Amino acid sequence: MSGAIPLNPPVEVRPVEIETGPALITHGLSFQHGREVTLTYPDLHLPAGAQLTITGPSGTGKTTLLHLLAGLLRPTTGEVKFGPTLVSAPQEGLREAFRRAQVGYVFQDFHLMPGLSALENVELGLRVAGAAQPHAKAFTALERLDLGHRLQHAPHQLSTGERQRVALARAVAHAPGLLLVDEPTAHLDRSRAGAALDLLRETADQLGATLIVVTHDPLVADAFTHRLELGDLELSPLNLGDAR
Repeated sequence: MSGAIPLNPPVEVRPVEIETGPALITHGLSFQHGREVTLTYPDLHLPAGAQLTITGPSGTGKTTLLHLLAGLLRPTTGEVKFGPTLVSAPQEGLREAFRRAQVGYVFQDFHLMPGLSALENVELGLRVAGAAQPHAKAFTALERLDLGHRLQHAPHQLSTGERQRVALARAVAHAPGLLLVDEPTAHLDRSRAGAALDLLRETADQLGATLIVVTHDPLVADAFTHRLELGDLELSPLNLGDAR
């Protein structure tokens, strides 16, 4: 299986408040699932603040690519770099340090701790990341996402949209440079999906973070200038580095 993007110029990068930062660059990436399935990906060059969707049929390796970019998986071949950091380094300790400092990951099922309040969920993420003043930063992140009145509520007391906002607050509270989101509208109706998408993009803009979103939702895919379509036969590199 392989990935490619359609060549649809002109290239235009969504503007952000922070104009400089680390670029995300991949080269020669592949990942082998078992003995028979090898996922192959096009080379990427995304400047800081770029916003990209990843689409394609099930089984083409969209979530696997997110995991490779986050350093949760190591590629079978190739490398991932975020600025000077080799994300695909063999040392798990280096990859874990990178994730703590630079990655915000919003999982499709949110992965909130059921026994903790919204505030405690975000604070826990900050403590794991080694951030200073985790309580204050968790409070600020939730307030910014209009959850100041739900701080002490457990996940089962929150609506789906509220749980998603808690997950986003946890992902961005430490001001990551790379924000990775898996199927952000999978659990939302149409009336809330647009608001969730706007929230993701606005939050990334405020941080100056590179935003990469995996989606099956045409509403999400069509909202982004740049799309990586996995499953095509032709491999074409995606270089947004000269697009500013």
